[in-house]
Amino acid sequence: MLKNLKIKNVALIREADIEFNTGLNVLSGETGSGKSVVLDSLNFALGQKADKTMICHGQTDCSVSCSFDVANVAGIKEIFEDLGIEYDDEVIVKRTLNIDGRSTIKLNGESVTATMLKKVTSLLVDLHGQSDHFLLLKEANQLALIDGLCGAKINCIGKDIAVILQEIRDIDNKLATLGGDEQARLRKLDLLKFSIDEITNANLRDGEDEELLTRKRKLQNAEKIALNCGESLEALTSENGASDLLSGVYRKISALGSFDDEYEALSQRIDKIIDEISDISQIIEDSFDTEFSPRELDEIEARLDQISALKRKYGKTYQEIMLSLELFKSEYELISDSWAQTEKLNKKRAERLDSLEALYKKLTKERKMTAEKLCDSLSLKLKELAMPSAQFAVDFSLTDGEVLSTKGRDGVCFMFSANRGEPLKPLSKVISGGELSRLMLAIKAVTGGAFGAQTFIFDEIDVGISGEAAKVVAKNFAKISKQRQIVAISHLPQIVAMADVGFLIEKKENQTSTITYVNRLDEKGKLGEVLRLVGGNDQSQAAINHASEMILEANDFKSQL
Repeated sequence: MLKNLKIKNVALIREADIEFNTGLNVLSGETGSGKSVVLDSLNFALGQKADKTMICHGQTDCSVSCSFDVANVAGIKEIFEDLGIEYDDEVIVKRTLNIDGRSTIKLNGESVTATMLKKVTSLLVDLHGQSDHFLLLKEANQLALIDGLCGAKINCIGKDIAVILQEIRDIDNKLATLGGDEQARLRKLDLLKFSIDEITNANLRDGEDEELLTRKRKLQNAEKIALNCGESLEALTSENGASDLLSGVYRKISALGSFDDEYEALSQRIDKIIDEISDISQIIEDSFDTEFSPRELDEIEARLDQISALKRKYGKTYQEIMLSLELFKSEYELISDSWAQTEKLNKKRAERLDSLEALYKKLTKERKMTAEKLCDSLSLKLKELAMPSAQFAVDFSLTDGEVLSTKGRDGVCFMFSANRGEPLKPLSKVISGGELSRLMLAIKAVTGGAFGAQTFIFDEIDVGISGEAAKVVAKNFAKISKQRQIVAISHLPQIVAMADVGFLIEKKENQTSTITYVNRLDEKGKLGEVLRLVGGNDQSQAAINHASEMILEANDFKSQL
């Protein structure tokens, strides 16, 4: 429910603080007094586009804030959690706009975008104005209205449709991987076979390139290896070399073993060193035979080039190349068996299409049942609104059968005839502004409970209505306001008389400027406003009695609801 609206420096409104109540809130005033500015301000706060022309002349910025009681609004808590904003039972929106055209939006004190804001406010306010008449004329919106009335049933069907559509998309993707037509499949097979053969025939081994690089370095440095190894072997094994000298030391120290155990331990350690030198000498001698071989070096270079080429094409490591090989083999096998696979997938796709068509028919059935109920309810409501001969129907048609959509195959067109004997025609071709106003009110009256918004806003929906029809409109406002808060701009005395809370929009001039004021009406003020709307300048006792009678009659009607 909309609790409060604060406006500062918007058009002719310097400052206004409007406290709304539950039930029917009516704003009235002379033409041009600024009634639309109030709703423009609310629209601005709810995220509608705006430009700096709305800023009051001579001011550098404007601001609008509004607060809502959201204790009973379904789904609002989840949206706040998704947005990462703290949530309680009150939502406060504040939006500012400066003369440079920069706008800021705060939601419960946190900065948000207009898109984020609309996720919240779409659950709070359902605004219907004169421009919204044109929305109803669009067939896409007509279908959306039917679906909204279908409620949970259609949502469940929609979820099932979405699942099947995803399965069909998955099948189509698999069919695409089979290579398309015959020539495309053959080209794909040739490419895959070349890659498979190239990797397989290479006979790669894990770590082979590192081994080859080591061998390459040895071959490139064979002369240096031979020289250093020869000199090292000479120093270790020649006469008077390290091994010969240590053998002499061993004999001398071991001869002292009988004098002290320490010499015996030393001799054993020396003996181990002699054995280690012998092993080292053997290893050096085994590697000493490395000779430079240009042919072997060329072979190594060629093999390393081959491995590098494979890495560039199929993976940076041996493991990645092997993974690519397995993928190529799997794809080759799949495409090789493409006829069988294609037949199998096409059969499965046909089965899913059959299931989809069954759901589409179920969807159509639910829509037609809902549309029939809507037509019956609207016919009764239009009679109440002084259109006894009005007829309303919903015409169903099939859309393009090749297009698969979660919305099904139904095209919907609202058909209308206002007068007896006139055939039903598309709504956009036959309905006048006043007739459409009453039709919109009838739709709100019979469908209001189907939507989550707690507040309905009507911007001069009563245009073109007077007399007995105006009284019926007022009564329907009263009925709707028992379930939903209504904020309405009106010029009809019947609706002002029916208001639970009334506000008078007045424009006053001083020597330098013109300012619009919003004043809450007390009982006396309400009587005065009804009197103005009934008789204009007629302030006779008869006019006063008539206005008082209208208010009493309205109060009596509301007390019986």
